[in-house]
Amino acid sequence: MEDIRKLLGKRIKELRKYNKMSQEKLAEVANIEQRSLSHIECGDTFPSRSLLDIAKALNIELKELFDFEHLEMNSDNMKKYIVHNIEQLNDSDIKTVYRIIKSMK
Repeated sequence: MEDIRKLLGKRIKELRKYNKMSQEKLAEVANIEQRSLSHIECGDTFPSRSLLDIAKALNIELKELFDFEHLEMNSDNMKKYIVHNIEQLNDSDIKTVYRIIKSMK
């Protein structure tokens, strides 16, 4: 397993990009220095004092910052997971997954 600092940094970066925020904007909203946020995203430092502010700035619960499972899985395992779980979806959810995949091509 990767170092928790690296995983947390990857997760924060992922969520920041998902929210279409620059490092500068997230740092501003979370009231931290942009350079500090850069070090956090690189996994160089652990943001113990800033975690709540970062989560609040990303409009998520704190526990969502620690959702690393997909960051540690390789693409073969992700494909297997998707195929296994698609069987359990209802028709409406299957249509949604189909539209998502189709829009990615």
